[in-house]
Amino acid sequence: MRTTALLAAVVVAAGVGFAAPAAADPPATGYTLVFSDEFNGTAPDTSLWNFRTDVKAGSAQRPANVTVGGGLMTINLKAESPPVEGKNWSGGGLVSKRALRHGYYETRAKLPDVGGWHTSFWMMAGNGSTTFGPERRTEIDVLEHDSVNVRTVHSGVHAWDGTGDGGYHPGSTYDSGLDLRQWHTYGADWSETSVKFYVDGQLRYTAPYTPNQWTHDYLNIWLTSIAYPQTANGPSVAQFDYVRYWQKDYYLDNEGPAAYGYGETGAWHDSTVDGWNYTSPSRYATCHTAGNTATWRPRLGAAGNYQVYVWKIAHSGSDSNARYDVGHSGGTATTHVNGTAGPSGWVSLGTHAFAAGESGYVRLTSSGTGCARADAVKFVRA
Repeated sequence: MRTTALLAAVVVAAGVGFAAPAAADPPATGYTLVFSDEFNGTAPDTSLWNFRTDVKAGSAQRPANVTVGGGLMTINLKAESPPVEGKNWSGGGLVSKRALRHGYYETRAKLPDVGGWHTSFWMMAGNGSTTFGPERRTEIDVLEHDSVNVRTVHSGVHAWDGTGDGGYHPGSTYDSGLDLRQWHTYGADWSETSVKFYVDGQLRYTAPYTPNQWTHDYLNIWLTSIAYPQTANGPSVAQFDYVRYWQKDYYLDNEGPAAYGYGETGAWHDSTVDGWNYTSPSRYATCHTAGNTATWRPRLGAAGNYQVYVWKIAHSGSDSNARYDVGHSGGTATTHVNGTAGPSGWVSLGTHAFAAGESGYVRLTSSGTGCARADAVKFVRA
């Protein structure tokens, strides 16, 4: 997947005025490109993006400051006289309308050459109107850069509880050894257990990511620059060449964005028993009745071998002999799970070959002993 070194040679040979970094793209095979913007148009694509419009720290964020042209997205960082919404400076940025989950995120950026601007490539739920919305729970900062320090990068994870502090903030601020006013790539590989941060394809920091109640949210991508933490020293620009997201593993739930492939037959009801993710209610079939089904059908971006898991909800009233059928390229594999034994958690249903698309599935069938409970499954690329 690492083709950027070849691209660099082609770019230089063509006489283009910038060189690509030595490495980019996902750190391993098995990823599928799902979302991207190469900024090849003449204006921001508002079908993909919202503008950042809040007033924060030293600047007001203005849509007019964001332009697209020449294959780049540019945030024009301006002095304002008279002040705009009480601020002497204005910044801006784009926030993706699409929210995404675990996978590899990357951009290529050239950061401001004037001190006092805070430029970021990060992920958090929101639409750009505020950074303190009630949906704010998981924040992943791939790149935070204060332009007064031309080589310093901060990367890390934050857990918030709406506007409050969720109490989990692993991160690293380090000297990259690079002049960040030149073009470099910044990437993050986000999984259930860690976020790995890359600069020019080199792993620089790994944040532990022990799952808690809000770590599996869907997040929007932010490409932004504001006057922060101190007043800017002068106008400048922040530029982004592209943004891309690749997916490797697939998570399906019974509600929200991950419920696209979920369906039921028979009688099912909302449960007060927690599922695997915060604000993600589980479901249960009418107790002591056999033949109710819940089916999860992923939309796999690539064919391959995937280890399949189901989230077992351990409860004294759960189905003690729930049947799970995995439909895969070679047929059907069946596993029975006792929901009354052991702790709640992921249970493996085996590793199987799947075609790309939606032909594969996991189907739960209630046995009639207790209450079958449905919540989430995942397909992990082997």
